[in-house]
Amino acid sequence: MAETAGASRSGGLGGSSDLGGSGGPGGGGPGGTYRPGIHDSDGMAAGAGQSVAALTGPLLAACDQAVSGLLTEAPQTLVVVGAGERTWRHGPEEWGTLAGYGVPVEAPGVHADTRPELPLSLTIARWLLERAGWAGRLVLQEVAFTASVPDCLELGHYLDQQAGPDAAWLVVGDGSNRRGMRSPGYEDPRAEDFDAEVAHALTTVDPDALASLDPVLADDLGCVGRAGWQVVAGALDGPGAADAQLRYEGAPFGVGYLVADWRFRA
Repeated sequence: MAETAGASRSGGLGGSSDLGGSGGPGGGGPGGTYRPGIHDSDGMAAGAGQSVAALTGPLLAACDQAVSGLLTEAPQTLVVVGAGERTWRHGPEEWGTLAGYGVPVEAPGVHADTRPELPLSLTIARWLLERAGWAGRLVLQEVAFTASVPDCLELGHYLDQQAGPDAAWLVVGDGSNRRGMRSPGYEDPRAEDFDAEVAHALTTVDPDALASLDPVLADDLGCVGRAGWQVVAGALDGPGAADAQLRYEGAPFGVGYLVADWRFRA
């Protein structure tokens, strides 16, 4: 479904992805990276003989760790950025649902009797934040899949100036969806290298590398996270401004997922 990255001027950049049960085989733990032994589309439940919960458990655990880490810094504002059909600022009262994906989840769980407005990315972000107990100020920013690089960078700079230095960021978006023959977008030999480029840019906290991600290639590979990553690139002052931790990296459903968090130096 989605990959997440988050950052805090006083804390870190967090990351997350798919839904699933807690636990699961193995796990990187707080100090390491979880990399599934099953690669690409071979890790799909049908192909590997593993349950969805077993495959997604380590991923969800990494998401929870990253989001909880953001909140330990007690940010005044949480800026949430996620990909969608349009570039639009959502009100904090808006909500989303995963019912269309066969998952009986509404986020937040208590909401007004209105129609769901949040895209998938922001719905997952709100669900993760509710799991972590966040009840503070939210800025919910949807960014269009097709947004240009300059527009993404400008939006990131604007959000950073508006939110101020005591804000945390949570960015959610998929990697490529063409990692293997069973993947949603079918196999493309460029997909694994593209996801590795994204992982390197995030783990080196390199805004220039994030800004250089090719929108056309990202679209060809079914990657909808590109715009969100370039928004957060626009909020950074320069490379190496934070210490990064990669908590998860894999493609258990033929979709590239990674979870990373940044901790900015005092």
